[in-house]
Amino acid sequence: MSKSSRPPLLRESLEPWCAAGVTGALRILDPPGGVVYVVDGRIAYAETPVASGVERLLTASGRLPADAWRAAVTAGRAQHRIGPELVDAGLVTQVELEALGVIALYDAAFFLFDLMVSAHFEHRARHPVGHLRTLDLRTVCQEVDRRKRLLADAWPDAAIDTAAVLPQRRLRSQCVALTALQWEVVANADRRRSPIDLARLLGRDTFTVMLEVRRMARTGLVEPGRPGGSAAAESVATVRARAAAGLTAPPAAQPGRHAKAVAEPIAEPAPDPPPEPAGEPAGEPPPHIPLPRRAVRQESARRTELAGTPETRVPEQILTRLIAGLGAL
Repeated sequence: MSKSSRPPLLRESLEPWCAAGVTGALRILDPPGGVVYVVDGRIAYAETPVASGVERLLTASGRLPADAWRAAVTAGRAQHRIGPELVDAGLVTQVELEALGVIALYDAAFFLFDLMVSAHFEHRARHPVGHLRTLDLRTVCQEVDRRKRLLADAWPDAAIDTAAVLPQRRLRSQCVALTALQWEVVANADRRRSPIDLARLLGRDTFTVMLEVRRMARTGLVEPGRPGGSAAAESVATVRARAAAGLTAPPAAQPGRHAKAVAEPIAEPAPDPPPEPAGEPAGEPPPHIPLPRRAVRQESARRTELAGTPETRVPEQILTRLIAGLGAL
């Protein structure tokens, strides 16, 4: 099927909105579901149920107590200030928050950008976490393509991503060296959890766990078992099977060719209910529960004081090195 005769990929559906410099959210209506947030034509955040968002990267990893996240949601969700609430309380730094936002964005984009799905653009919608680092659409697409190549080079059969991880009972050598993440994967593999399930359990980004499992499969440390039974793993397997069979969803809504016409096909909500963060823990605490605080060093306090203004930016060099280091794991 040629590019002109098939429905657009999600990354292609995002192009006109980014070119027009709009702000809003492209909501995916078909499985696996998800949202891509755009701010002034740049990708600000993305989320999908099959990938770990900022909330899970913080709480499931043990970096932040779940109660602290829920308290921040209560205090800042309506004003789109969940992130600043955490920074102001000294629970995370602005650098860490922005780095986790980029990691979650790339993780969700990996699963979403090459899907042919129906989607709806919601004008001016913002993510309740608040201001995060924005990236050029081309940069995100390049990273998605790089990750696909890394996975294919490590292990060519994508079915391993949604199959249960089975550690080998007998090893080929007398001595085996595992990275910290590989050990976490092996220690938590219960013959039922897929790499996608393990990533959610460990509070890790899904791509990194899938890559490590494929590398261990290549070296004979693990093998794929039965297809994973979780909803997330089944959703990914179903979407991939449909794509392989050539089944597509209706095309996504497109804006007009010129930026002036962008607002015409979009009906603004009246009123627009505040969007809910994906993976938000159930059962929010009562509003009177205070946000836990901890001591912050003087330099961190100064950074926190400035974090509430949209003009504040973590130095690009610092964030780039942090993301590069995480990607090299």
